[in-house]
Amino acid sequence: MQRGHPAVARGHAIPWAPAVATGALVLLFAAFPALLVPIARGYQAVCAQYPPIAQLTIHAPPLPLSLLLILAALSLGNGAWAASDRLVGAVRFNRRVRRQAAPLPPRLSVGGETLGLSARLTFLDQSHPAAFCYGVVRPRVAVTAGLLDRLDDEALTAVLAHERQHLRRRDPARYLAIHALTTAAFMFPLAPALRQRLEARIELGADRAALAVAPRGALAAALLAIIAAPPVRAPGAVGLTATEARIAQLAGRPVLPAIPVLALAASLGLAAVIAVAVVDLATSAHLVRMVCALCPGLS
Repeated sequence: MQRGHPAVARGHAIPWAPAVATGALVLLFAAFPALLVPIARGYQAVCAQYPPIAQLTIHAPPLPLSLLLILAALSLGNGAWAASDRLVGAVRFNRRVRRQAAPLPPRLSVGGETLGLSARLTFLDQSHPAAFCYGVVRPRVAVTAGLLDRLDDEALTAVLAHERQHLRRRDPARYLAIHALTTAAFMFPLAPALRQRLEARIELGADRAALAVAPRGALAAALLAIIAAPPVRAPGAVGLTATEARIAQLAGRPVLPAIPVLALAASLGLAAVIAVAVVDLATSAHLVRMVCALCPGLS
């Protein structure tokens, strides 16, 4: 955790509801383990069909394993839905950008050639000032006419160098992966803060790459030009994010978004509740008979 500019540390609201609901669900199963019996019987049937799996019974009795499977199914289902939804949105957005592409203006073409980007540039004849990296499999860099008109040559070089770093590291795909993984961990309040922090690290890295080829003032001018308009909000497009952290870095005070203490404490608390429930289901005396009846390895 790092301290820094108050605006950077503020972050997003902590999502308490998923953690509370998950904790209540875990406590419900711990208090009424019979609710897990149908899933445990399904586990027994799988073990009967595939005997090697029965060896897992020694380390994972059916009842606590059933609880973990429920939580895993919720997590993986949520993550898979988020990933597929974002991927479909990214594909649609990429097609729309390709349809709107216009011939490169000479100034943008020259700037792209200087950085080895000319073959991966897309020009959009739109007044909205924006530059972003898009494309999951083969990323490209898009620049709008509105941004091109607002930047001098040095600032344009800074923008292109920033986006080139996103392209080189395939950041549109990384952003999709980060979104899917943190959405899969939706039950932990820490997940959104980790997402924000990881995205800020990506943006700050791209800014450092831009500063290697352009003056600090040029990057600042480009950032101010883009701040003047709402950022691009599209799945799989890396546009303006982590603005406050980027400004802090330009000011010589590099800082990442802080990890909220309450979110960290709540996440650790939920993990503790799950761990205690698993241990209770595995070792409680009143569950031994139920567990043994369902364990192929112990029957």
